[in-house]
Amino acid sequence: MKRFFIFFVGWALTDACVDRINFDIPGQFSNDLVVDGLITDEPGPYTVKLSRSIKVDDTRPLGIPVNAKSISIHDNAGNSETLNKISTGFYQTKPDGIQGVIGREYFIRIEMDDGNIFESLPDKMNPVGAIDSIYYDFESYQPETAPTAYRYRIYIDAHNTPEGSNYFRWKFNGTYEVETLPQYTHCPDSPCSYCPTECSGYAWVDGELKKGYAYNPKTKKVEYFGLECTCCRCWVTAPEAKPKVSDLQISASGKFVKVEMGTIPVNFYTFFEKYRVEILQMSLSRVSFDYWKAIESQKDASGSLFQPITGKIPTNIFEKNNAQGVQGIFYASATTKKQIYLDKNTHRVEIYVPLDGCTVPWRAGAIGKDCRIAFPGSTSTTQKPEDWKF
Repeated sequence: MKRFFIFFVGWALTDACVDRINFDIPGQFSNDLVVDGLITDEPGPYTVKLSRSIKVDDTRPLGIPVNAKSISIHDNAGNSETLNKISTGFYQTKPDGIQGVIGREYFIRIEMDDGNIFESLPDKMNPVGAIDSIYYDFESYQPETAPTAYRYRIYIDAHNTPEGSNYFRWKFNGTYEVETLPQYTHCPDSPCSYCPTECSGYAWVDGELKKGYAYNPKTKKVEYFGLECTCCRCWVTAPEAKPKVSDLQISASGKFVKVEMGTIPVNFYTFFEKYRVEILQMSLSRVSFDYWKAIESQKDASGSLFQPITGKIPTNIFEKNNAQGVQGIFYASATTKKQIYLDKNTHRVEIYVPLDGCTVPWRAGAIGKDCRIAFPGSTSTTQKPEDWKF
């Protein structure tokens, strides 16, 4: 078996988020078309992503984007919409276009430039129920080579509606507000010297870092412009460790009690200000449940001595003439969400302050980088989320 990275884009509620899921598939599935899309009962636009599966040791970007001649979403009531191309391999519906309705079935049709046509099996949008509460355990643990560390272990209670199924996906979005100091960005050719980024609002003036200055290419001098930092404060969303799904065997009553969602590390950055825990509850059909359950099982088994032999992840998409392999999923999901906020005063513990190991005495505090790129693997933006509280 060879490991391939598949790049997925899922749409949940009003925000487009990226789900990077790694799973094992046999080598013969290399270069398959990968389709990922979702329609919900919330207003669009909805997103569909097309790419090609590649080997984990491939030097190209993860999930090579590919274009289609056309992509359309259809329901069993006769409604349809052709998606607009936003960028290579990235397609969206109109904001006021088709919208998911609970009880209807939805499928996608993709026509490629070479004439191959792919379709998904109709997927029914089931009722979603609700999240009753989000709560946590606060715990300490002892790393081998570091001081005592702390974390929150997050749980939810949730329920289904009588007319719904017990198949759900829960998505844990953890977002925190943080500030960095990009004026202390290390120079690439001299790691213990500072080369302030242009967005920091700082520049070297007479041997000192001064705020509000920048290099003027017209005069070829550093001049005062009254600049402010535009890349110091970000809202960072941590990547989801793995998908979390329910199971009919877990709760025949339709109630889910103390379902563990994941953990939050307590450190200088995650609790610089506040940390928002957002849980999405997403209804699934049996087909989409099997898909996400297979990925969850692989993530759980990763690194285990008893890891099962891995086959192809199930898909609900097929090529009309069976001429080309395809992976991924297009599914329909009703969604609901719940949020709580934690701040650095929720539990008063000593938090290790990072040190810059180049200067003497060492500079203590935030990392010297543009906040948009300071936290690899996470999604960082300087735009405060519209529903951010406080």
